[in-house]
Amino acid sequence: MTSFFRNCLTALVCLAAQGLSCFWGGAQDKSSGWGFKVDANRMTIGSFRDSYKSTGFNTYTLEIDYITGPSGGKGDFASAYNYPVFGLGIAYNKLSDVIFRSGTGRYADMAAVYGKITRDLLRTKSLAFGYDISLGLSYSPEYYNAIDNPSNWFFSAPVLFYVTGGGHLTWMATPKLDVEAQISVRHNSSARFAYPNGGLNYWGGGLGARYHMKERSAPEGNALRPGRISDELFRKGWSLEIYAGGGVHACAAEWLAFTKTESKETQAATRLKRWPMASLSADLIYRVGGRFALGVTADGFWCSNTDRLRWADSVIYSEEENAKSKGYSPLSGGIGLVQEVFYKNAALYLQEGVYLYRHMGIHAEHGWLYERAGIRYYPKALSPFFVSACIKAHRFKADYMDFSIGIRL
Repeated sequence: MTSFFRNCLTALVCLAAQGLSCFWGGAQDKSSGWGFKVDANRMTIGSFRDSYKSTGFNTYTLEIDYITGPSGGKGDFASAYNYPVFGLGIAYNKLSDVIFRSGTGRYADMAAVYGKITRDLLRTKSLAFGYDISLGLSYSPEYYNAIDNPSNWFFSAPVLFYVTGGGHLTWMATPKLDVEAQISVRHNSSARFAYPNGGLNYWGGGLGARYHMKERSAPEGNALRPGRISDELFRKGWSLEIYAGGGVHACAAEWLAFTKTESKETQAATRLKRWPMASLSADLIYRVGGRFALGVTADGFWCSNTDRLRWADSVIYSEEENAKSKGYSPLSGGIGLVQEVFYKNAALYLQEGVYLYRHMGIHAEHGWLYERAGIRYYPKALSPFFVSACIKAHRFKADYMDFSIGIRL
């Protein structure tokens, strides 16, 4: 129960930060425009620190930014989010500077491509404070190998998911130049497309600068007010969203059993199978404002590797332990609370769920809570259909990436 309340509190904090926050009404009275941003950060690995002799490294990024303005007039999404900045960037991480303690592991320098949203929560005439969120893909030529890189069990594929969250303090030095101090937490993961999948978590801070292609006009006066979206831009009220999805999952129990039964040479030459996963869900959601929708959900999940889980548990655990197992079923189901935070036709989706039925043996038994978080897109041309990409997780550890298509009724 403690975990449930903790996870719900986390979701509510995310909701408050995304949509309910107020800001200084003195948002810059500016039209939209383009800019370029560069920054440099000093990062340190924040998890499994005992695995390393040194944990610090530098990162460098280059972005092209679209700075939104009030082109849609008052009441549009840009003004409601205090004129956010949307960026497309590349990052270069000097991970080769990290030294493993064991001497049997190594990282290589990593490159990433990402999309980013930067939003100011508070702005004065010359300063601004807010948060940044980035999503993308990264590439590393060095990853897990049972023979020559066994200590690098943090990711086991060259292409990884890249996620960043952080904050910034911006000084608007001139009408064309911003200087920025920033902090961030970053994560790289295989998202269970491959295993092992310990994930790489690192945090740090640094400095950056953004150059605007055209000058900004002076800010308006400072008046505390919440953003608002015109009722004409969204449909307020109840909706039923039904969607089906699927993905693939590399099994942690299978990998652990495989390392116990096979030689290092066999492990290095074998890639674990990616098992198909599927879901079917229905959300009853109420759109309470231009930015928010809240509701409840019912979920059904299908897992294809129950026989492999049975074999893995027989290798990992004793007969007495396996006799106490609930058994193995490819089907599971649950209910939960959901929220969506909208920007035009795109939405950030968050869910906290409770299993009502789940029998997955011993090693794959993660308790009765699950989470889903991702992005949905409601294209006007395909209305009432939508698409989404979500991470399904247990205790905030990835289970699989779920890609879905649905209909809003």
